Amino acid sequence: MANERTLMAYLRAALAMLGISAFVFKFFDSVVFLILSGVFLVSSISLIIYGVSRYFVFKRKILRK
Repeated sequence: MANERTLMAYLRAALAMLGISAFVFKFFDSVVFLILSGVFLVSSISLIIYGVSRYFVFKRKILRK
């Protein structure tokens, strides 16, 4: 159960970062804020990939024991 809870925490953090990215993109028009929005977007996607891959690695380790 802890593995699933950790995955949900990663997904919740990634969703929050995605929301920040959308907010910055929508309400600010400067080039700096567009770059910041892109950074948050890429960070969000990479956090999702990391969280899901970590979930499956630990799931295999748990099932082996």
